[in-house]
Amino acid sequence: MTSVETVFYVLPSGEWLELSGEEQRSGQILVNQGQFQAKIEPGKLPSKKSKVPYLKIKARLPFELRWGDNLQIKLPGFNQPVSARVIYPLANQLTKIKREEKLVERLDQYAADEKAMLLALTEEAGLQGLREKELEDFCRLSSSELSQLALELEKEGQLFILEFSPLFLLSRKSFDFLLTRMLSFIEDYHQRRPAETGPEIKKVQERFRLPRPVLLLALNRLIKDGQVEISGEQVRQHGFETSLSKEEDEIMQAIEKMLLEQKFSASSLEELARKFKVHPQRLETMVELLLQKKKVVESQDGFILHASWLEEIKKELEKRKKSGQRELTVGEFKKLTGLSRKYAIPLLEFLDELGLTRRSGSKRIIL
Repeated sequence: MTSVETVFYVLPSGEWLELSGEEQRSGQILVNQGQFQAKIEPGKLPSKKSKVPYLKIKARLPFELRWGDNLQIKLPGFNQPVSARVIYPLANQLTKIKREEKLVERLDQYAADEKAMLLALTEEAGLQGLREKELEDFCRLSSSELSQLALELEKEGQLFILEFSPLFLLSRKSFDFLLTRMLSFIEDYHQRRPAETGPEIKKVQERFRLPRPVLLLALNRLIKDGQVEISGEQVRQHGFETSLSKEEDEIMQAIEKMLLEQKFSASSLEELARKFKVHPQRLETMVELLLQKKKVVESQDGFILHASWLEEIKKELEKRKKSGQRELTVGEFKKLTGLSRKYAIPLLEFLDELGLTRRSGSKRIIL
């Protein structure tokens, strides 16, 4: 097996205090797989818990170490080796920590028990969350052991379990930090673009580079707490109202009037943009406001219908159902609404979406 240079932190037993000096030394580490040459660099500050300095060890090893692995350190001139336990097997990931006090504080978290190790690793993962594969690379605990520890930490309010199989965790610290940042981002968006409904959900996800489960957890909490509202694909601060110019407000009212007067007619955003000569982005904002006020409804295909006419269609379908009619042909629906086939079919599909009808061959079943 090929040997790879490995850099890791260990916590030696109290016997290390009998060895003088803080300089880097050459020695050997003794493990079950054999004896290997190593460079040992003691930290300048001791652990606050054990009062012994952590050791940074470099060695070429034909195997991978994990958190909690035991080994022995042998130095020239000393007859007895010193026992040590691996605290952080991926030392290069801690190079960004420049202050010795912070490094010792971080390592002390990992030097405690299994639960403390799992929480520390989850917090270190930040907004990306901690996945089971990363845990497997770090420690030798089984999936069931990790799940049990995660359940205990979730019960204590320390983290969230986003997925069980494979395990996917998010720390409470990262979650609370994300809520604050997301709210600030949305508020700032409203201040910079008061004429828009709010940022698209995918923009929020891209801004913080969030995995989908983390995004959904944060949005659901903000909605539950009454902080934000979701409208279509946009998220906005609770109570925020889009600012329109006088001219835009008049156009929005004209759109509503047209949809109201043209009974049962359905229009698309493209058609409305051409008719009222409005930029599509601004038109989307106007339609979004009408949707918020429940003046209009929109199908998945983008067809817009005045809400009052939808209510009339519902009443007509209910009336026919009570009279014993359970099926509706396209021709009957065209006669009922006065629509051409171009608009009748999308509207029927919209009724399918709403659960008012169900397609059965060339007919619809009235539900």
